[in-house]
Amino acid sequence: MGFDAGRIRRGEIVAGGGGVLLLAGLFVLPWYAVRGPAGELRLLDGWQALTTTRWVLLVTIAAALALVFLTASRRSPALPVVASMLSCLLGGLSTVLLLFRVIDHPGLSARAGIYIGFVAALAIGYGAYLALRTEGSWFGDPGSIKTVSPRSPEPTSAGRPGP
Repeated sequence: MGFDAGRIRRGEIVAGGGGVLLLAGLFVLPWYAVRGPAGELRLLDGWQALTTTRWVLLVTIAAALALVFLTASRRSPALPVVASMLSCLLGGLSTVLLLFRVIDHPGLSARAGIYIGFVAALAIGYGAYLALRTEGSWFGDPGSIKTVSPRSPEPTSAGRPGP
């Protein structure tokens, strides 16, 4: 049950990269600029500017990084599939929340960090979606459903249909 980086596929790479980018952007990059009481320009990072949304973003980052870790360390696909589904849902929620903050930022001047955070959240959701598609476990995926017609008889060893 060791860590095997060879198990990580493109979807996990995209989701994990989005998680790392969102984590760095949340604490390092300026998201908004505001005028202080003396008229000076003050830059706010994502952690300072987003009081409620930051917790959703933090859980989304943790889910994306857990997806990469679980995929590389588990032989069974059960936990990585659950992590993919959770990352996909949280990535979508974070994308919608950040899109709202991109569109509606009253009294604040948007900076590059908010756009990079939006793209990173989008990457997490898309990468988790790719991981689910690769695993063949996405709801409604016609390739993951195997159907057997009850009317077609099983062939016998001679190659002819049986009784």
